[in-house]
Amino acid sequence: MFSLLFLGACSGGGVPSAVLESEEDIAGLKVGVVTGSCYDMDLSLRDDITLCRFNNDIDQAHAISSRLVDVGVNDECVFSPRMLDELSLKMAVKGSAEYPAAFGFRKTDAGLQAEFNAFLSEAMASGTIDSLCVVWLENGGIYPDPLKVYPNKGSGKPIYVGTAGAIAPISFRIRDDWFGLESEIMYLFGEYTDRPLVFKSFAPASVMMSLETGDIDIMMGCVFVTEERMQRFLFSAPYHYYHSAYFVRDDASQHASVPFWQKLRKDIHQNLIEEQRWRFITDGLLETVKITILSILLGSILGIGLCFMSGSRRKWVKKAASLYGAFMRGVPMLVLLLIMFYVVFGHSSLGASFVAVVAFGLNFASSAGGVYRTALDSVPRGQTEAGLALGFTKFQTFGGIVLPQAVKKGLPLFTGQCVALLKGTSIVGYIAVHDLTRASDLIRSRTFDAFLPLLVVTILYFLLAWLLGLLLNLIFNRSRKI
Repeated sequence: MFSLLFLGACSGGGVPSAVLESEEDIAGLKVGVVTGSCYDMDLSLRDDITLCRFNNDIDQAHAISSRLVDVGVNDECVFSPRMLDELSLKMAVKGSAEYPAAFGFRKTDAGLQAEFNAFLSEAMASGTIDSLCVVWLENGGIYPDPLKVYPNKGSGKPIYVGTAGAIAPISFRIRDDWFGLESEIMYLFGEYTDRPLVFKSFAPASVMMSLETGDIDIMMGCVFVTEERMQRFLFSAPYHYYHSAYFVRDDASQHASVPFWQKLRKDIHQNLIEEQRWRFITDGLLETVKITILSILLGSILGIGLCFMSGSRRKWVKKAASLYGAFMRGVPMLVLLLIMFYVVFGHSSLGASFVAVVAFGLNFASSAGGVYRTALDSVPRGQTEAGLALGFTKFQTFGGIVLPQAVKKGLPLFTGQCVALLKGTSIVGYIAVHDLTRASDLIRSRTFDAFLPLLVVTILYFLLAWLLGLLLNLIFNRSRKI
């Protein structure tokens, strides 16, 4: 995301925006879509455009505003009037095709689908759905004030709802509550079934995998029904039909110049104070610290076993440790995390944070085991022989002579691996863990400001890395006195 901001700042501000009069005018242009969306599937078949994929709607919008892409294709309602104004965007062309939006269910959950369809039929017959569509889609981005908060109580089994993204007016989060068109529909369904709801926010490309593996019961987030998706999921009856839209930068948009300190105060209030958005940061900070510490502890313990395996006289044991290390070094951490979440623990009731700790712990074990082995091998063998010659047992020799020297030599390397793990946890948002990086995404989805949320998160990661290094260095300095 920082590279996107940097390139956007360096892109030619004088380059005029693309001029679109019809959908066919995108030929020869650089087109931005959200990964896994219908537009991604449709436009990937065209060879006359350059397709650029983004993880979420906010990144796509900033790319259009920064002229990293010529045009962005998304739902007509996804960018509110306020967002279009803030980022100097405009809808150039409204697509001709209509897409039915519905809620998704697992193929094995026909009962829940039927229950939802019964509720939806009643809500549409009573005019409730039409009223909600007017409130959220046809008021020019002016939403109810105050927003209605549903009690979200029920005596039945909780319904886990996954939303593809978190952006107004479809679904967005303020503190601990969810708002928006589809969020309200789901709250009404919860009251209809006397069951509480548990919301989880995913990247659009991840929510479908979470539904398949059973991590969630219902999928929402302006999900369009297509033939391909109907082969994998069950869908409710459509509650609304949306058009596609083609967004470009609005060259005519002008914003009054504001003094730096005044703008900074406004940005701080908007990104952190308003709606208590600072709580996203504190929650994400605690989650990042928790995952980091537990992963280090788990990996350090497992690393001891790998260390002794790599030093074993039995070739097959030594080979197994070598293969484990090679596998962990060769598989990208994100891929390992997704495999653990969607495959290994896909049908379990274990939380995403637990899966993240296991995945990072297993990966860190390989690094820690290598550090331990390197540190032990750096101690001359003569030290062990001398200890045994003085009458110490093997255990006393290792604990009193070899280990203290190995700790002195290994702690600097160990510190570096711990800091690397901390930074690596920034990807856990892919499995709906609310970490620091995910916190910045949630704030950006509400304020449309990329710089300040990411700056705050960057500073916090730096401070965490510095404090972690300081703590381990204190341990290192104390070990030197042994």
